[in-house]
Amino acid sequence: MNVLVADGRIAQISGRPIAPPPECEVIDVAGRTLMPGLIDAHVHPWLADLDLAQATQRPDPYVAAFAFRTLGRMLDRGFTTVRDAGGMDVGYTLALEAGLVRGPRLLHTGRIISQTGGHFDVRTAERFAPLCGCGHAADGAARFAAIVDGTDEMVRAVREELRKGAGQVKLMASGGVASPTDPLDRMQFSDAEIRTAVEEADRRGAYVMAHCHPASSIERCARLGVRSIEHGSFMNDDAAQAVAEAGAYVVPTMATVWALLEDGQRQGLPAASQRKAESLAEGVLQGLHTMRRHGLRLGFGTDLLGPQQDRQATEFELRSQIFTPVEILRSATAVNAEILRIDDRLGRIAEGFVADLIVVDGDPLRDVRVLGDPDGRSVHLVFQSGSIVKRGGALA
Repeated sequence: MNVLVADGRIAQISGRPIAPPPECEVIDVAGRTLMPGLIDAHVHPWLADLDLAQATQRPDPYVAAFAFRTLGRMLDRGFTTVRDAGGMDVGYTLALEAGLVRGPRLLHTGRIISQTGGHFDVRTAERFAPLCGCGHAADGAARFAAIVDGTDEMVRAVREELRKGAGQVKLMASGGVASPTDPLDRMQFSDAEIRTAVEEADRRGAYVMAHCHPASSIERCARLGVRSIEHGSFMNDDAAQAVAEAGAYVVPTMATVWALLEDGQRQGLPAASQRKAESLAEGVLQGLHTMRRHGLRLGFGTDLLGPQQDRQATEFELRSQIFTPVEILRSATAVNAEILRIDDRLGRIAEGFVADLIVVDGDPLRDVRVLGDPDGRSVHLVFQSGSIVKRGGALA
């Protein structure tokens, strides 16, 4: 096949040779595979540590430097678009758009929205801290999370993040691994609070993504109108049916589970969180089997924290235990583009689409693990909006 790129878009696709304009660079990919740029729908580039309390106390310049380095390395692995899963603001997006730093196209989410004592309330039970109000969290965590209780506070928090340019809002609807005081299998927020967030986002033309591990939380969020279920770890038949009936999406994140199991303790994950990670790993594969059996629309996410973000590409091999290569590739391109509402211009190689393209050594349709090199050596070329942003070699 031959592809002509002009003015940042795919101008022509043909099985026959295309006569290029004189100013064009002609690239022979020499038996490699040309495919759409990859999309990761669940990243936390700013999180420099596995310990949330420590991560939220980092000075702003340190957080920004860590985030931009992490984003640049994602781009070199072939990820041309990523969705922030909470904590990043419009400043990161503007810096990338202005070309001040290298990195994927970033869809920022703004501050994570959590309840008191919920996932991302970083206060420990034995540490005194004043009660958090809407838009506030303990100490430096207020930069990254809004702790809200009640529908009025939810209205204000959602409207504030949308005012600041977020295209979606993130709710913590169940317990999580990295937070200190919330059980993994417990639901968070009331129905009224979640419904309020969905209604406010919908009025603005945005949507809600929700962190959900237990089946009860998955089923409830799907029923209440959440568009994007994050993790979905303990999916069961009832929850899967609710997701299917609602037309919602699920973004599983296997990479972070195995990274925490293998390296979490050594890299500073608190003991309580390590125990929760071990509990999570017991059910995640069965949950994925359930999702596949029900034919759910699955996105591709990694959810890695701190230095473990260099393990982003392990998600491909981990998913290959259950899914076929084409299923995995579609989740990381076309399906993620649908979730992010950019499928009219990204996620496929099609005439008129933005020229986000990668050239890969080998054939990922035969063996998706060719995309699994953590240093990006298998990704030979990366095009972003028609410009070559990586040409051969490993990560910088």
